[in-house]
Amino acid sequence: MMRATSRAATPRGASAYTDLTFQLRCDRHAEELLRSFWNDVADGAALPSELRGLAEGAQNGAPGIRRCLTMERLGERLRIEVTAVGKGRTQLHLWREGLAQNVVSPTGVDGISAAPPPTAADGLTQREREVALLVADGLRSREVAERLGIASQTVKSHLKTIFDKLGVRNRVELARRLEQH
Repeated sequence: MMRATSRAATPRGASAYTDLTFQLRCDRHAEELLRSFWNDVADGAALPSELRGLAEGAQNGAPGIRRCLTMERLGERLRIEVTAVGKGRTQLHLWREGLAQNVVSPTGVDGISAAPPPTAADGLTQREREVALLVADGLRSREVAERLGIASQTVKSHLKTIFDKLGVRNRVELARRLEQH
Protein backbone atom coordinates (compact mmCIF):
# COMPACT_ATOMS: atom_id res chain seq x y z
CA MET A 1 0.00 0.00 0.00
CA MET A 2 1.33 3.44 -0.92
CA ARG A 3 1.71 6.16 1.66
CA ALA A 4 1.39 9.87 1.04
CA THR A 5 4.86 11.38 1.35
CA SER A 6 3.83 14.97 1.91
CA ARG A 7 1.42 16.50 4.36
CA ALA A 8 -1.38 18.81 3.38
CA ALA A 9 -0.57 22.52 3.74
CA THR A 10 -3.36 22.99 6.27
CA PRO A 11 -4.20 20.05 8.46
CA ARG A 12 -7.86 19.06 8.31
CA GLY A 13 -8.03 17.05 11.52
CA ALA A 14 -6.15 16.79 14.80
CA SER A 15 -6.50 15.60 18.37
CA ALA A 16 -5.67 17.13 21.73
CA TYR A 17 -6.06 16.04 25.35
CA THR A 18 -6.71 17.59 28.73
CA ASP A 19 -6.83 16.24 32.28
CA LEU A 20 -8.68 17.32 35.42
CA THR A 21 -6.48 20.45 35.66
CA PHE A 22 -7.86 21.48 32.23
CA GLN A 23 -4.39 22.16 30.82
CA LEU A 24 -4.26 21.57 27.07
CA ARG A 25 -1.93 18.87 25.69
CA CYS A 26 -1.67 19.06 21.93
CA ASP A 27 0.66 18.76 18.98
CA ARG A 28 1.49 21.48 16.47
CA HIS A 29 -1.45 20.65 14.18
CA ALA A 30 -4.04 20.89 16.94
CA GLU A 31 -2.44 24.12 18.16
CA GLU A 32 -2.73 25.64 14.66
CA LEU A 33 -6.39 24.69 14.40
CA LEU A 34 -7.24 26.12 17.81
CA ARG A 35 -5.23 29.31 17.25
CA SER A 36 -7.44 30.22 14.32
CA PHE A 37 -10.14 30.96 16.94
CA TRP A 38 -8.20 31.50 20.22
CA ASN A 39 -4.90 33.41 19.90
CA ASP A 40 -3.50 32.45 23.31
CA VAL A 41 -3.89 28.66 22.93
CA ALA A 42 -0.70 26.64 23.32
CA ASP A 43 0.41 23.25 24.56
CA GLY A 44 0.32 23.38 28.37
CA ALA A 45 -1.93 26.46 28.53
CA ALA A 46 -5.32 26.54 30.21
CA LEU A 47 -8.27 25.60 28.02
CA PRO A 48 -10.37 28.50 26.69
CA SER A 49 -13.62 28.87 28.65
CA GLU A 50 -15.78 27.44 25.83
CA LEU A 51 -13.67 24.29 25.66
CA ARG A 52 -13.39 24.00 29.42
CA GLY A 53 -17.19 23.89 29.66
CA LEU A 54 -17.27 21.08 27.10
CA ALA A 55 -14.50 19.17 28.92
CA GLU A 56 -16.26 19.55 32.28
CA GLY A 57 -19.51 18.33 30.74
CA ALA A 58 -17.74 15.31 29.27
CA GLN A 59 -16.14 14.45 32.63
CA ASN A 60 -19.38 14.87 34.57
CA GLY A 61 -21.66 13.16 32.05
CA ALA A 62 -22.15 9.59 30.95
CA PRO A 63 -18.95 7.97 29.59
CA GLY A 64 -18.54 7.78 25.83
CA ILE A 65 -20.94 10.64 25.06
CA ARG A 66 -19.46 13.21 22.68
CA ARG A 67 -20.10 16.87 23.13
CA CYS A 68 -19.69 19.14 20.13
CA LEU A 69 -18.87 22.79 19.56
CA THR A 70 -18.85 24.42 16.13
CA MET A 71 -17.20 27.79 15.60
CA GLU A 72 -17.44 29.76 12.34
CA ARG A 73 -15.50 32.77 11.12
CA LEU A 74 -13.69 34.15 8.08
CA GLY A 75 -14.91 31.51 5.66
CA GLU A 76 -14.00 28.54 7.82
CA ARG A 77 -15.58 26.31 10.41
CA LEU A 78 -13.87 24.61 13.34
CA ARG A 79 -15.68 21.59 14.70
CA ILE A 80 -14.61 20.27 18.10
CA GLU A 81 -15.88 17.03 19.62
CA VAL A 82 -15.00 16.28 23.23
CA THR A 83 -15.12 12.82 24.85
CA ALA A 84 -14.14 11.63 28.34
CA VAL A 85 -11.73 8.73 27.84
CA GLY A 86 -11.20 7.73 31.47
CA LYS A 87 -8.88 8.50 34.40
CA GLY A 88 -9.81 12.16 34.23
CA ARG A 89 -8.61 12.52 30.65
CA THR A 90 -10.66 14.23 27.96
CA GLN A 91 -9.95 13.90 24.25
CA LEU A 92 -10.70 16.71 21.80
CA HIS A 93 -11.13 15.91 18.10
CA LEU A 94 -10.68 18.97 15.89
CA TRP A 95 -11.69 19.49 12.24
CA ARG A 96 -11.28 22.56 10.06
CA GLU A 97 -13.73 22.90 7.19
CA GLY A 98 -13.89 25.60 4.56
CA LEU A 99 -17.24 27.31 4.09
CA ALA A 100 -18.55 27.77 0.56
CA GLN A 101 -18.69 31.48 -0.22
CA ASN A 102 -20.37 31.84 -3.61
CA VAL A 103 -21.32 28.51 -5.07
CA VAL A 104 -22.45 29.15 -8.64
CA SER A 105 -23.02 25.68 -10.04
CA PRO A 106 -22.57 22.06 -8.95
CA THR A 107 -20.83 21.29 -12.24
CA GLY A 108 -17.14 21.54 -12.99
CA VAL A 109 -15.33 22.62 -16.16
CA ASP A 110 -17.30 22.15 -19.42
CA GLY A 111 -20.46 21.22 -17.53
CA ILE A 112 -18.95 17.97 -16.21
CA SER A 113 -19.89 17.22 -12.63
CA ALA A 114 -17.01 17.55 -10.19
CA ALA A 115 -16.38 14.68 -7.75
CA PRO A 116 -18.41 15.30 -4.60
CA PRO A 117 -16.49 15.87 -1.36
CA PRO A 118 -16.57 13.10 1.23
CA THR A 119 -19.56 13.78 3.44
CA ALA A 120 -22.05 11.78 5.45
CA ALA A 121 -23.73 11.08 2.09
CA ASP A 122 -20.67 8.98 1.20
CA GLY A 123 -21.67 6.64 3.99
CA LEU A 124 -18.62 7.15 6.21
CA THR A 125 -19.13 6.78 9.93
CA GLN A 126 -17.80 9.41 12.31
CA ARG A 127 -14.78 7.23 13.16
CA GLU A 128 -14.08 6.53 9.49
CA ARG A 129 -14.09 10.29 8.82
CA GLU A 130 -11.61 10.79 11.68
CA VAL A 131 -9.31 8.10 10.28
CA ALA A 132 -9.62 9.43 6.72
CA LEU A 133 -8.69 12.98 7.73
CA LEU A 134 -5.66 11.88 9.74
CA VAL A 135 -4.44 9.52 7.01
CA ALA A 136 -4.91 12.23 4.37
CA ASP A 137 -2.77 14.47 6.58
CA GLY A 138 0.08 11.96 6.09
CA LEU A 139 -0.04 10.00 9.33
CA ARG A 140 0.84 6.29 9.37
CA SER A 141 -1.62 3.71 10.67
CA ARG A 142 0.32 3.43 13.92
CA GLU A 143 0.24 7.22 14.43
CA VAL A 144 -3.50 7.37 13.70
CA ALA A 145 -4.07 4.52 16.16
CA GLU A 146 -2.14 6.37 18.89
CA ARG A 147 -4.08 9.61 18.33
CA LEU A 148 -7.46 7.90 18.37
CA GLY A 149 -6.69 5.37 21.08
CA ILE A 150 -7.43 2.33 18.91
CA ALA A 151 -5.40 -0.59 17.57
CA SER A 152 -3.34 -0.22 14.41
CA GLN A 153 -5.20 -3.15 12.87
CA THR A 154 -8.50 -1.33 13.50
CA VAL A 155 -7.15 1.66 11.56
CA LYS A 156 -6.26 -0.65 8.66
CA SER A 157 -9.74 -2.15 8.76
CA HIS A 158 -11.29 1.33 8.69
CA LEU A 159 -9.05 2.25 5.74
CA LYS A 160 -10.24 -0.74 3.72
CA THR A 161 -13.85 0.30 4.33
CA ILE A 162 -13.07 3.96 3.54
CA PHE A 163 -11.35 3.02 0.27
CA ASP A 164 -14.37 0.92 -0.74
CA LYS A 165 -16.92 3.59 0.17
CA LEU A 166 -15.06 6.46 -1.52
CA GLY A 167 -13.91 4.45 -4.53
CA VAL A 168 -10.20 5.10 -3.99
CA ARG A 169 -7.37 2.57 -4.11
CA ASN A 170 -4.73 3.99 -1.78
CA ARG A 171 -3.77 6.74 0.65
CA VAL A 172 -2.61 9.11 -2.07
CA GLU A 173 -5.98 8.92 -3.85
CA LEU A 174 -7.71 9.40 -0.50
CA ALA A 175 -5.67 12.55 0.19
CA ARG A 176 -6.45 13.88 -3.30
CA ARG A 177 -10.14 13.15 -2.84
CA LEU A 178 -10.19 15.04 0.45
CA GLU A 179 -8.17 17.93 -1.04
CA GLN A 180 -10.88 18.39 -3.70
CA HIS A 181 -13.13 19.33 -0.80
